[in-house]
Amino acid sequence: MVAKHMTIAERFASPPAPVLAGRWALVRFTRGDLDVLFHEGVIPEDATTELLSGMIVLKDRAAQGEAITSEGKDHRKSVELLSNLRSRITSDHRHVESQQPLICREDHVPEPDFMILRGTLESYADLPTAADAYCVVEVADSSYERDAGEKLAGYARAGIPQYVILNLRNRTAEIYTNPDVNAGTYAAQQVIPGDGILRLPVAESDWFAVSMSDVLP
Repeated sequence: MVAKHMTIAERFASPPAPVLAGRWALVRFTRGDLDVLFHEGVIPEDATTELLSGMIVLKDRAAQGEAITSEGKDHRKSVELLSNLRSRITSDHRHVESQQPLICREDHVPEPDFMILRGTLESYADLPTAADAYCVVEVADSSYERDAGEKLAGYARAGIPQYVILNLRNRTAEIYTNPDVNAGTYAAQQVIPGDGILRLPVAESDWFAVSMSDVLP
């Protein structure tokens, strides 16, 4: 008897068959799989999920202690405050995107809260890749462990030059630079206090400076 070939929808909707010692086989997805899942209506195209290391996960924008499906008011305000910088940063050579996909690998497509990208928005025929990013910012509250763990490793392996965690728990910015793409770590870390100045790269040797008070609620 020939085994039935499972569609992508069936892979997502049904748990995989158990394997040795009662363990479960993990089903990992690519962004191509994700496009099919959206098209087939298996998951809604409503910006509630992102693809991390082949797993489709719920985005975590909640305040600490709240349900992951909620959006914390401080997280929302910080993302909006960052987005307000768009007109001050965007030029003929760079642009800003907020909460949009960034291709780090075919199976790792996070949606950062804020990123500064090379070129204009109109110059992109497809989604931006890690090579297009000057810097990436994640606003972290309930999501801090994921942002400082899996997401940090993913951005480092993709070679993102500067990764910033805007830490709402202690009102600081954690700046990570000099990625080690093999180890999935950053060689340097700097912590900017809530009354400090956050410097974001906007070109190979140019920086945009903003007061932390302008991006914290």
